[in-house]
Amino acid sequence: MEQPSYSPAPTCIAATGEAHGSARDACSAAEAIASHKASTSYKSAQWSPDGTCLITSSADDTLRTFVLPHDLLTSREPHVLRLYAASPSPEPVYSTAVYPYYDLQNISSTLVLSSPRNLPIRLQSALLPQAGLAASYPLISPTTEAYITPHSLAFISSGTHFVTGSDSLLAVFDVSRNGQGPIERYPTIPSKRKKAVGGGVGMKGILSCLSISSEGTLAAGTFSRWIGLYDSEGRGSCNAVFSVAEPSEAAGTAENTGGAGVSQVMWSPCGTYLYVAERKSDVVLVYDLRVGGKRLGWLKGRKAATHQRLGIDVVQAACGHEIWGGGMDGKVRAHEDPVTSTLVHPSGSVVATTSGKGREFLDLDDSEAGGLQDSSSETHKSHQRSSLLSVPLLGDAVTVGQALKLEAHVQASLAD
Repeated sequence: MEQPSYSPAPTCIAATGEAHGSARDACSAAEAIASHKASTSYKSAQWSPDGTCLITSSADDTLRTFVLPHDLLTSREPHVLRLYAASPSPEPVYSTAVYPYYDLQNISSTLVLSSPRNLPIRLQSALLPQAGLAASYPLISPTTEAYITPHSLAFISSGTHFVTGSDSLLAVFDVSRNGQGPIERYPTIPSKRKKAVGGGVGMKGILSCLSISSEGTLAAGTFSRWIGLYDSEGRGSCNAVFSVAEPSEAAGTAENTGGAGVSQVMWSPCGTYLYVAERKSDVVLVYDLRVGGKRLGWLKGRKAATHQRLGIDVVQAACGHEIWGGGMDGKVRAHEDPVTSTLVHPSGSVVATTSGKGREFLDLDDSEAGGLQDSSSETHKSHQRSSLLSVPLLGDAVTVGQALKLEAHVQASLAD
């Protein structure tokens, strides 16, 4: 498939550079706490639902908030994307989720969830971290009484509850129940006693990612390469489970599209297609869920042969929708480092990317998934950057660098 190009070319309109810029005075103390740690790499980023803020999670265990300049698209010179607030975590953060009704004009709504290792889930302000926690929610193993750390978080559409994914477990929390555990637990492992319990349908492994469709179906992916679909935004029955590992991969009779575990799942705007990104995979897999999770094909050229999570994004376009993603070669194309997040603004005219490197991501088994180690005992300098690109309005069937595109009728290399 011929790679089209943008006209006019995308331009950088804001970036953090190698430093983060200065936090506002009220948050400088929090930033100072984090400053003793080595320079960090961005692990992930999210737009706030109102499109005013960029919220990042970094390898130095700090959540950072950048508020976009009001003249972002009208200024002649690129902006320095300055840090507004920083919130260090006492432990590594495995996952984050932004409150779906986040509104910069309503400070009480500017909330973000995070799951630090071996601690309760935290709900706090993205703008005023010095105010302390708004709430916390313990997830405790009933057998060991140890904290369970979710690898994935997702708010339901109403914002009144959120869902967590951990080792073979979905859990649902009520946001209003500060200090309380989940109101519901759904083990994803099939019953060992009889098929009548759990319907004999399930999957084992760490639930690494969650995504809720416009129709209310929750998709959960695992590092063991399984996908589960659950009704009622995760509070209903499991209606399908399938593996992304194709028999032809093991037999060597098809093009190698296999990866090392699902790292992200995303729905098409219509809720018909599911897009699956894996670690150590060059493709984004495409599934049609109208026919029980049939693989339609894949999108090549993702350049993600790493255990590091490299994100994708789905955006509505004038004549369908598009998939965007960054790779280890730093292309969407703004960085010399792996592009860890690619986020299209709700307006469709701005793309945010984050990048980072400095630690070697080693092959880990499922029990250790999500961890990272230094490649030697020597201290490594990490590089990081966050950038905003101005692009033409989507819908012109175009890509930037290694950005991936898929229209609604699935123009891809179809599998046999």
